[in-house]
Amino acid sequence: MTDTQDSPAATVDEAPEPKREGTAATAVLGIGALASLVGVLLSLYSLTGMADGLDETGAVLLALSLFSPIIVAMFAGGVGGVVASHFGGPRLPLTVLGFAAVALAAAGTAYALFSVDAAIALALGLILLGSAAVGGLFALPRHRLPAVAGLIGTLVLLALMFLRGLLESSSVSLFSDPLDQYGALGTVAPFVTGLICGFAAFLYLRSARAGTRMVGYLCAGAVPGAIWMLSTVAAQAGVETILSLGVDEVASLDEAYLTLSFQWQYNGSMTVLFAGALCAVLAYGFLLPKPAKRS
Repeated sequence: MTDTQDSPAATVDEAPEPKREGTAATAVLGIGALASLVGVLLSLYSLTGMADGLDETGAVLLALSLFSPIIVAMFAGGVGGVVASHFGGPRLPLTVLGFAAVALAAAGTAYALFSVDAAIALALGLILLGSAAVGGLFALPRHRLPAVAGLIGTLVLLALMFLRGLLESSSVSLFSDPLDQYGALGTVAPFVTGLICGFAAFLYLRSARAGTRMVGYLCAGAVPGAIWMLSTVAAQAGVETILSLGVDEVASLDEAYLTLSFQWQYNGSMTVLFAGALCAVLAYGFLLPKPAKRS
């Protein structure tokens, strides 16, 4: 009787750890996060940094450029938690330590780059600190492979955003006109992007062979759009903070541009979230081998 009563507890104690992401995936995410974070901060400083401090034009430019460092910081926070948990020790404290270190590094670098304007530098640092901390929450689940797959999809999303920026800067077309974001291109581009991100998440989960259920594929495909949406919320709050610190009165044209930009960001993030989740689930249903039926 004693052996029978003790066996459930023994079974619980000996429950195997969920399968973890491989070293290759962690290395790709780590390199991508480091390169994108360093690149976006240096690009932000080269675009808006002024030796004598930001004037009103510089503050407006900083506010208009705030989305990119926020989404990169959020992505890097999640990756920091994933990378740190690979070191020897308890998983949860290491994960928190990892994304906290990334958050502090991003905030400290941003503050150092814009330290001439202490108030704006502090606000920018706190915005990136909070963004990276929110991104780190994606690395906390015990069953983390779907989240890692979603971060891989987010890396693909950032690469596509970077390519779009290159296209916009090298050509003058409707693609770079904010008013066309409600046209055909503004609708189709986020949907196609979501499909690509969702399929990238699916491919990683399939290659991991961890027996992830359909809900895991659904969550993995939705992560890029979720990070985009959360970054837009943070950017909207950050823009208002920067403008309140550095600009006496915002021009009506800038207000109109910001309104259109954020509206498109919300629409685009929701489209990517839906398309990514849909693609991952459909790929799960059609491309994974069906289990053999028992006779």
